[in-house]
Amino acid sequence: MLPTHIRLAELYHLHKAGKLKAEHGPELLQCLAVNARYCWNTLKLQQLFNLTISAEDIAWLNSLRNQEETLRLTRRALSL
Repeated sequence: MLPTHIRLAELYHLHKAGKLKAEHGPELLQCLAVNARYCWNTLKLQQLFNLTISAEDIAWLNSLRNQEETLRLTRRALSL
């Protein structure tokens, strides 16, 4: 889970309690952008994993595993 996910949950609870203010808007949009980028990169890696398994390309699979580890640790994907 990313820190962004925690903050999104907090903002959601502020919204549910009727305490979400207009000044939270930019932060909410930033959290949503980070979440979307992380989800997209994760999904791309999953699709590429499926392709490498089908192609039986071990070198490519190992490269993708390194990229997955980088994404997990830094929250940033290498160019996919």
